[in-house]
Amino acid sequence: MISLYDRLKPHYKNVLTKKNVTEPKLVNLVVESLEQESYVADLKYSSILNMQFLFGNINPFIYFKDI
Repeated sequence: MISLYDRLKPHYKNVLTKKNVTEPKLVNLVVESLEQESYVADLKYSSILNMQFLFGNINPFIYFKDI
């Protein structure tokens, strides 16, 4: 199965790279969560909130490319 991290749009991967300078622990939590899951519905609510903080959008479905 393809992980959510693999499906993450390039723009958001760039955001993670930039935010890793100021928020390394938070970025690490998000990346680990995305690498472990294949479906958005399986993400923990805390991971969705962390992504909202990093990416600025409440809807986690927009962060990913369709398969």
